[in-house]
Amino acid sequence: MRKHDWQPLEYRTFKHKNPKMEFFCPLCSTKRVFNSTPRLSFKNYCQMTLTTLLVGGAFFPIMGLRSFFVFFIFWAGFEAAVRMNFRKEVPCPHCGFDASWYKRDVTVARKKVKDFWDKGNSEEESDSSEEVSPEVMAQQNQENTEQQANY
Repeated sequence: MRKHDWQPLEYRTFKHKNPKMEFFCPLCSTKRVFNSTPRLSFKNYCQMTLTTLLVGGAFFPIMGLRSFFVFFIFWAGFEAAVRMNFRKEVPCPHCGFDASWYKRDVTVARKKVKDFWDKGNSEEESDSSEEVSPEVMAQQNQENTEQQANY
């Protein structure tokens, strides 16, 4: 069997059902998927229509037909929510690369990747500093046995 030409950070990534887009991260070569798109789907338009009918019907006695213009407010809200959900998926969870920042400003994208790795290294250092040395553990065990003997 031929070995892969790429060297990803993660060989076995989580398998997603029905991904909208599959690709490889340009920085770490790990296989990535998007489960959402930045566009509204038919389901979203149905949700907006039903929500508009419900809210418009509630405000109809007060505002008349003008109450159904709430559709445009819901449209803006749904559009913002769907795009924010998509933006949440863009950065690579393995290396921190964000293609949208790279497209806008390369220096900011590099800084974000560096911050991602610095943050990962600081978490590893804090985890290792929380480990207890063998001498301290032996002392704690001795104190525990003395307390149990006193009971």
